[in-house]
Amino acid sequence: MRHSLKRSSLLLFLIGALLLTGCWDQKDIDTRGYVLGLAIDSYPPDPQSSESTGPNQASPQEEEKLEKMQLHTGEPGYAMTIQLPILANADMPEGPGIQSAEGSQSWEITQIGNSFFSINREMASRTGLSLYYEHLQVLILSEEVARKGLINILDMFMREPEMRRGIKVLICPGEAKSILDVVPRIDKYSSVYLSGIFDNSSRDSRMVYHTNMGDVICALHDGHDFVLAKVISTKDENKASGGAVFHNGRMAGWATEMEVEAINLIRNTYEGGVITVDTPKGEEGRVAMEITNEKAEITPIVNGDQVSFRIDIKVEGDYSEDINLHTHEKLSEPFLKSLEAEYEKEIQDLCTETIESMQEKFKADVFQFDRILQAGEPAYWERMGSDWNSIYPDVGVTVHADVHIILTGI
Repeated sequence: MRHSLKRSSLLLFLIGALLLTGCWDQKDIDTRGYVLGLAIDSYPPDPQSSESTGPNQASPQEEEKLEKMQLHTGEPGYAMTIQLPILANADMPEGPGIQSAEGSQSWEITQIGNSFFSINREMASRTGLSLYYEHLQVLILSEEVARKGLINILDMFMREPEMRRGIKVLICPGEAKSILDVVPRIDKYSSVYLSGIFDNSSRDSRMVYHTNMGDVICALHDGHDFVLAKVISTKDENKASGGAVFHNGRMAGWATEMEVEAINLIRNTYEGGVITVDTPKGEEGRVAMEITNEKAEITPIVNGDQVSFRIDIKVEGDYSEDINLHTHEKLSEPFLKSLEAEYEKEIQDLCTETIESMQEKFKADVFQFDRILQAGEPAYWERMGSDWNSIYPDVGVTVHADVHIILTGI
């Protein structure tokens, strides 16, 4: 429903813009390009310089490589792809997207260059449109770009007044452009479809919580580590699949879906999900619990120059499904208590393993222990905060879970 409303709102805006074109000081909608999606890939140096065949003539090779035209002397650093809706065809049956202009719902155009502004100008000259970013849905970065660091990339967008804080920032393991190239089955525009997927993060505990541009920029400015959503693509589908871990402003590696779930539990961003465990000893089967309420409290424990943390996670949930288990006979109070203990162990083990993974593999404080220390132990932070990057990987963390099954459905 939310996805459908977003798509309808976008189309209503575009129709409204068309009705306003009668005003003398309004630009004709035909001269505007409303950018819905933006993908940025790294572009390697091109050792071969192109030679012009004439003042007004391009060779066939140059025409084929128009998207790779260098804007300045020196090495182009990025390949930027934008997705524009083709308004004249917006209500037509779904077409092949990028493959042909006729019958398509969107146009994906790629340009390389050294800066966002120069690429933007070149795209405007190629399309004959003034590009507008007020309705940009997603910014997709390739892993190669993300590993080089986000400061320089996002600095280009921080200075663009049309960019909104709520734009979703996503990371993909391959070519970012390929994500926009997907022609979804249920939407006309891959960028709107992709944005809708992450609007449903509250329904899936293994999706990174709200990775919008405003939050990313604040984390970079304050020097905090964070996780961004990972997206992968198939021929006609994009899928959320774990997260990209950032340390010191650069991507350090990938977090699994289970690790993302643990991060959500610890950071109080767990908005809904299901945890499944084996039944207690002596029983055969598996039982799923839908979590309806979750609260984590993180307590710093300071002893001189040493610090550790205790995490208390309280969970309430409903008995939602069982497999190979005769529930009518087994849902006694002792059985439910033993089942709660299984859930507590599952949560404690998952969170402990994830914390150790973030410390050992990435040195990344994605749990924001540094913020908790700054707020709760300012004297310690003033004394030791400058060494936090070296202290954090060896910090001890103890996790305690308290689970209560509220409803059984019987």
